[in-house]
Amino acid sequence: KSHWLTIVVSILSMVVGTYARLFMPLLLKSIFDDVIEARDITELSRLGWLLLAVFFAQQFFGAIRMNLMHRLGQRFVLDVRLETYHHLLQLSLDFFEGRRTGDIMSRLSNDVNSVEDMVVHGTDTIITDSLTVLGTIGFMFMLSPTLMLYSLLPLPIFLNAIVIFGRIIRPLYERIRENLGDINSRLQESLEAIRVVKAFSREEYERERFEHDSREYYKANIKGIWLWSSFFPAISFIMSVGMLLVIWIGADMAVSGLTTAGTVVAFVAYLQRFYQPIGSLVRVHNTFNRALAALARIFQLMDEQPTISEKPDAVPLPRIGGRVKFDHVSFRYSTGEMILRDVSVVAEPGETVAIVGRSGAGKTSVVNLVPRLYDTLEGRVLIDGVDVRDVTLESLRSQIGIVLQETFLFNATINENIRYGRLDATDEEIVEAAKAAYASEFIDEMEDGYESLIGERGVKLSGGQRQRLAIARALLADPRILILDEAT
Repeated sequence: KSHWLTIVVSILSMVVGTYARLFMPLLLKSIFDDVIEARDITELSRLGWLLLAVFFAQQFFGAIRMNLMHRLGQRFVLDVRLETYHHLLQLSLDFFEGRRTGDIMSRLSNDVNSVEDMVVHGTDTIITDSLTVLGTIGFMFMLSPTLMLYSLLPLPIFLNAIVIFGRIIRPLYERIRENLGDINSRLQESLEAIRVVKAFSREEYERERFEHDSREYYKANIKGIWLWSSFFPAISFIMSVGMLLVIWIGADMAVSGLTTAGTVVAFVAYLQRFYQPIGSLVRVHNTFNRALAALARIFQLMDEQPTISEKPDAVPLPRIGGRVKFDHVSFRYSTGEMILRDVSVVAEPGETVAIVGRSGAGKTSVVNLVPRLYDTLEGRVLIDGVDVRDVTLESLRSQIGIVLQETFLFNATINENIRYGRLDATDEEIVEAAKAAYASEFIDEMEDGYESLIGERGVKLSGGQRQRLAIARALLADPRILILDEAT
């Protein structure tokens, strides 16, 4: 709706440019009948200037159309990508735990790019060629209703073929998109786990798994190529038969005196303009089916709803003292057995409370309930006597600092990674946080100090160094509640 003016101007440019082009066969008819056949050169100058004006209008309005439609298409794709990413950030952790990262990335990149191809190029083609087809039908009917009827004889075969082709090709394109997601997932997973791959000498095993996914993608693509490479020549042959039929009958009518030679020439020119955009529309139909398959995957992502969401009447949590209470809490993940059963515990402000237990006992699950990364199945988690489900997520989580069990650092500088805890922090505050986490010792020894790049996931640092940076990041946030998940 916000781009309605651009759309109106684009469509007007399409109409003017398209119908300017459609006047050319009429002018050719006049040149053929009124100049060549009549052997009268006086009309040639006027008709020549008219042709020049038609050529100019076609190119001028075509340039406006292309510029506006492509800009509009790019803006549409930008909006889709940003809206999808924003929606993705709102989803709860359980969504990401049940999805492959590579497949999600494929939807934001490859699938959006397929939509881009359709919106930027396909929409322009559909509107322009549809206008051309409709206008051409009108001009052909005006020139010769008889030839018009003969030219439309192949059309039912043509339209039925397109419908059948769409029903066959669309499921195939959906499978191709899924296979591409598998490839991206496999690639992303193996690269992230490259240390494990090399430690267990599993290079050949990973190569075989990647090759299997790639071959499935290849087979699906080859089938698609076979379908459209067989379909389009068949459609072109049908169009050629229609053209031959019109030339045959038109020539006979001209010889019999039922029409003029100029009319036949103009009609054949219009028929070419009729079949050419139809062939183009068939090719766009192929692009359209690809885009629909991609859109289905994007909409599937957009239809996902967060399991952790704010109540309509949620209120901001004021600055807290930090009293945390578990009130008869039971919890389990969406799939699996009960992790916590009737747990009640209180942590007072100023206290350091340690939770110990065997692996899998639910220690991480306990701390995940405090910032409401998950919701309890039964019971309540209270902060200063307020149920965490009754306050806004931002006001709750902004007062909690977490050092995760699996340390994650960004492919950026040390300064940028620590600053992630509080984006408006000064360099002095970052240094103080690093000293408090005992990280300044190794940072000062690095050549570029706080501006040192640490690589993806902090690969250039040791495990202990990565964890100390994560602690510095949490301390910089100056949280009222600090959670250290096995950060010993």
